[in-house]
Formats: sequence, structure tokens, C-alpha cells
Amino acid sequence: MNQLLKVVFLALFLPLFHHASAQRSFGTIVMGLESGFDVAQFSDGIRARMSPAIQAEFSVGRFSFGAGIGKKFHRAYEFYSFTGETVEREEGGAIVRYYLADLHSFNPNQWIVPVKINFRVHRCDCAYLHLGMVFEKADLRKPDVIKFVGAEYDQPFNQGLVRTQLIKPRTRTYEFGVGFNVFRREFFRLTARPTYVLSENPEIYGQAPDWLPTLRFTFGAQFALWRP
Repeated sequence: MNQLLKVVFLALFLPLFHHASAQRSFGTIVMGLESGFDVAQFSDGIRARMSPAIQAEFSVGRFSFGAGIGKKFHRAYEFYSFTGETVEREEGGAIVRYYLADLHSFNPNQWIVPVKINFRVHRCDCAYLHLGMVFEKADLRKPDVIKFVGAEYDQPFNQGLVRTQLIKPRTRTYEFGVGFNVFRREFFRLTARPTYVLSENPEIYGQAPDWLPTLRFTFGAQFALWRP
């Protein structure tokens, strides 16, 4: 009789225990590293190569709130600057004046502070909706690299350009995505998140649009520091 009661108890209550366990989030306090890679950009403008960030998340029910700090790396930004010098050449019996310009290059890498809200859409904690905002500050301290000296043009380029005339010191980015837990153990998981990103274009000097829509894949490795 005792054995029969045990079997009945397990048959009735085991699904409830499984349901309660499935509802529990990965961790109440989570710390990890995320990095995004742009796979498509739908307009011209500066393109980020990657954006790694250390982030912390705090879960409240099916919601989790996160913040972090990291850096967004860009390819080198190039621009010409008029040197103030000229050369004159005789062409077709006439004297033609050319203005000299140097080709400058620098990396407008940005410090980033991402904040986000995630909402678990499935009780197994394997998928979630993502809404994020990233505050970005350009790092403009690194000196220029002169890639070419004395390019000749028939009109003068701007002389004495400073970086704040080319790149916005502060920009914002908005993220909308769906995340997945692709690998999970009790205190460790790997995540992947395809995300539609709308970034404020840091480039001022040029014809690029003010906002850059992008498709980005973000991957993360997270540790649960505390679980309920």
C-alpha cells in the first residue's frame, strides 16, 4: 500500500514540480559578455565591426533588466585636409594651380553603455523578446595616421579640420530582437540574438543619412551568480 501511495503521489505532483522548475528563470543575478556583429547594413555610413560589452542582468518574474559597459570598434575613418600649400603647372599654355591635401585616417571607436529589458516568452526560458538602448561616446584621442601626402586637387579642401567636425561625440542606438538560449547548464549558458538595430550615424561630414538601420547578431556567454 505504501508503495502504491508513493506511485500515486509521484504521478499527481511530478508534473507540478516540473512546471514550477520550468517557470524559474536562469538566474536572478546574471553576469556575462556579449558581442554583436553586423551582418547587413541597409544604408551608407560608418559600419561597426564588433561591439563587446560586459553586462549584468537582474530578473524580476518573466522580465530581466540589464546594463553594461563596452566598446564599439569601427574601421578607420578617412578624410582629406588641405595643407595650405599649392603648386602651379603649365598645361596647354596656361598656368594651372593645384591645392595640396593629405589623407588622414583614425579609428572612431566608441565607448558604449547598453541598457536592456528582456521578456521571457516561453516557460522553458529558451526564448525572450529584447528591447535595448545603447549610449555611445566616441573615443577621439588617438592621433591621426597620414596615409597619403600631397594629393593635388583643383579646389582647396577644408583646412584645420578637427574631429568633432567629422564625428559626433555622442550618439544613441535602439535595438529590437528575439533571443535564444542555444546551450545551457545550471549556472552557465550561451545565447544568440538576431536584432534589428537603428543607430544614430556618428558621421557629420558627408552625405550619409542621420540614422543607420542594421541587422545584427549578438552572442553572449553568461553565468548565473545567484539563483532563487
